[in-house]
Amino acid sequence: MMMAVLLGGLQAAAAQGAGDKVIGEVARFYRGGQTLVNGFVRVPHQLLSGVSGAGGFAIYAVEVRVTDQSGTQLTRDRWTRRVSWETRQVPGSQSLEPFAFALAPGDYSVQVTVEDSGSSTVETIDLPVQAFKDRPGASDLLLAYGIRPVTATDSTPSASEVRKGGLLIAGAPAVTLTPERSTLAYYCEVYRDSAGVVPAFVRVLAENGHVVVETQAARTQVGAGGGPIAASVDLAGLPPGSYELALEIGEGQETVERRAPFRMAGFETAEHLAHAESTTVREDRYSYATEAQLDSMAEPLAYIASPGELSVYRGLNYEGKQRFLRDFWRHHNATADAEEIFYQRVREANRRFREVGAARIPGWSTDRGRIFVKYGEPDEVRREPQTGPDNPWEAWKYTRTKPVKFVFLDKTRLGHYALIYSDDVTERNPQDWQRDLSAPAVQEIMAF
Repeated sequence: MMMAVLLGGLQAAAAQGAGDKVIGEVARFYRGGQTLVNGFVRVPHQLLSGVSGAGGFAIYAVEVRVTDQSGTQLTRDRWTRRVSWETRQVPGSQSLEPFAFALAPGDYSVQVTVEDSGSSTVETIDLPVQAFKDRPGASDLLLAYGIRPVTATDSTPSASEVRKGGLLIAGAPAVTLTPERSTLAYYCEVYRDSAGVVPAFVRVLAENGHVVVETQAARTQVGAGGGPIAASVDLAGLPPGSYELALEIGEGQETVERRAPFRMAGFETAEHLAHAESTTVREDRYSYATEAQLDSMAEPLAYIASPGELSVYRGLNYEGKQRFLRDFWRHHNATADAEEIFYQRVREANRRFREVGAARIPGWSTDRGRIFVKYGEPDEVRREPQTGPDNPWEAWKYTRTKPVKFVFLDKTRLGHYALIYSDDVTERNPQDWQRDLSAPAVQEIMAF
């Protein structure tokens, strides 16, 4: 097991001397009161066993678990990858596995486990994550081998890329440059109230802290709320060794700095690193899902689909359902982050809001689950257990954009909450909802 260390805002597994080990890192971005975490895991193929010879392959599974300070598991995701045996034989070949999830403010532990299916050998790394309490001046600094724009004909991330808005980013833990691949790309998001031009410049620091490269300040126009700063710097001629890239953003009292480590290798490793992004078979959440699991992933899409969009789904065969789900997100121009956040909300809704009993209603299908999947974690919650004449009720408020309120009542007193009031015009709002509550409860809800 490799313990994680905090490196200049970017939280990464210690990578020194870890060329034959699983390593990972995470970078944090702010999204309306939540922290979006993008993580990367490097899996060296020399750790894998499998079917050797022509046409042979190795298979490994990656599992990501997120727990809070109390040890409660908040989310779990697992997927499988296949590597051709020919690729497995290339010295230094490896796969890069991106993952993403969102967190409320607090401290968490991210445990990543990689299991070789052939030998059942398991490697585990732990990455601590401190989710932002308030909006930071900037996100963590994400280093990458390359950044390219999304186009009309090329909008799908490759096996080692993540999508951020209109950019596809080839991130990786412990980015290592070579004399032949000496360009280092970087991505950071700046957060601010008003639109304007933001200056930023880059410094490269050696292990002793000395500045060995410094660029001139570039100026980026960002909108109200903030925007990305993404660019690259050519570090040809940089001697082999360990370095930090420091990005300084803004000026005066609004200046923030973010740092992240990288390495420059010598010529002797250039050939090996050229195979870092190998010809693995890219598989997503739909590749190894059963048909029942595909159906369970399709059903919640009703909350975001256009009318009639899901009507053809039930008539498709297994492969057709896989294609439908992939195409759904592509047609909605959704990023990998948006897709992951949606399904994370579904999983969380199932954990919190499922209704037991004969109906066994999944959490996402309840009223609370539906609102949670559509809008995410509420900014404010008021919970009232059974008191006096009133049944248990909950009030949720969202204040990130236009304020909106939802009130749920449990008439059964068995945990089956139904939406009885909302000031969202797209939701049902019975005119006589107040008769189900006492006058003090109604006053409290209206004042909330």
